[in-house]
Amino acid sequence: MPVLVTLKKVREDRGLSQNELARRTGYSLQNIQKIEQNRSLSITFESLEKFCRVLQCQPGDILYWESDDTSDEEEVLSGDKTVGEQASKLSSKKHGSKRTLRSSHKKDLGAA
Repeated sequence: MPVLVTLKKVREDRGLSQNELARRTGYSLQNIQKIEQNRSLSITFESLEKFCRVLQCQPGDILYWESDDTSDEEEVLSGDKTVGEQASKLSSKKHGSKRTLRSSHKKDLGAA
C-alpha cells in the first residue's frame, strides 16, 4: 500500500491514548485501532480534519506516501509538471527514496 497512515506515531508523540483520541474525535476505539494498523481501506477528509484538530497537526503529518514500484517511469513523467519537477520525481523514484505528502504539498504551494 503506497499511502500509509501514521496516526499512531502522531498520537503517541502527543501523549494521547487510543481511548482518549476516540473520545475526543467521536470515533470508536475499534475504528481508531483499524486505522492505526493500516487495515482501513480509506480515510475521509472529515476524519483527517478531526484527527488534525485534536492532534494539532497537518494532514501530511498523518499520511505518508511510499513508492512501491520504481520501474514506472511513464507515470512519473505524466501530468503538468515542469522538467525540473519531473526529473526530481524520477530521480527519487529510481533511488527508492520516501517522501511525505506534506513535503510534496509544500513544494506545490511554493510553485504557486
